[in-house]
Amino acid sequence: MDEPTTRPDRDTTLVDEKYSLKADRDAFEKLRKDIPPERQKENDEKAFMDQLMSDLSRSPSEVRSRFSSIINKKRELFNKDMTKAREEFNKTQKKERDEFTKKQAEARKAFSKKKVTSDERKEFFEDLDGERKDFYSKQKEQRDEFEADMRDKRKNFEDYARAKTDEFNQLHRDYTKRHDENKKAQADMKKQTEEKRKQLQKNIDQEYESIRQKDPTVLEPTGLGQ
Repeated sequence: MDEPTTRPDRDTTLVDEKYSLKADRDAFEKLRKDIPPERQKENDEKAFMDQLMSDLSRSPSEVRSRFSSIINKKRELFNKDMTKAREEFNKTQKKERDEFTKKQAEARKAFSKKKVTSDERKEFFEDLDGERKDFYSKQKEQRDEFEADMRDKRKNFEDYARAKTDEFNQLHRDYTKRHDENKKAQADMKKQTEEKRKQLQKNIDQEYESIRQKDPTVLEPTGLGQ
């Protein structure tokens, strides 16, 4: 008896690697890399909106609730990142102040051990005071820049959220219309099906009634051998 022929692996021999699903996904990702990041973002957002409103079985209120939930989560994440950025900034400035204060204290301590003239003492403390003013002036500039950047980021986020909400509202109006039309069509179909069922039952009942009302002798079987 001949030995059974070993069947080749479908995944490795029946199709070339470049036609496999993995290859297709790789090619898609490669193609995606050639798309500018901003366009990728627009495509992803459009796909998100399409997916959100693709299932007409969801009520409009459910779709809106889902969108609002996602927006709120994005806002929570944004606020969390903003809080973290502020904490890091405050931590950095405090560390710089502590180091600066320590440096000035060490300078004063070292200077106090020296024998100096009144002019030298005056000049030394004037220099320290100048360094202190420059340091805190620089920190204030950094904080002003930081706060301006934070305001810009928040404004950009709120503008983005508002724009996406406006876009959603426009699409949601169309979705509501399609949902209501689909719901009405399903209700009409259900009504028609029920009417057909009732009509069929009525026809059966009428046919049975006509048979029941006939002379019983007509329905009796003809005797055999007569």
